[in-house]
Amino acid sequence: MSNKKKFTDDYKKEMVKLITELGKKPTDVARDIGVIPTTIRRWVTEYSLHGEDAFPGKGNLRPLDAEQKRLEKEIRD
Repeated sequence: MSNKKKFTDDYKKEMVKLITELGKKPTDVARDIGVIPTTIRRWVTEYSLHGEDAFPGKGNLRPLDAEQKRLEKEIRD
């Protein structure tokens, strides 16, 4: 059984906002929720690059990535 914690996309967005809007330190947020600071920094980076589409969930693609994959398949076919 895995010890890896699972967080919803909304939860991740809230944690990012603690840093980006309220000025909390990534290390403090990470400690509070029990993950390593690198995880929090990755969430901040993903959110800054992709906004509301940053955390599509396991096995899902962001809308632009899904469109890219669809176009590549269309070209192959």
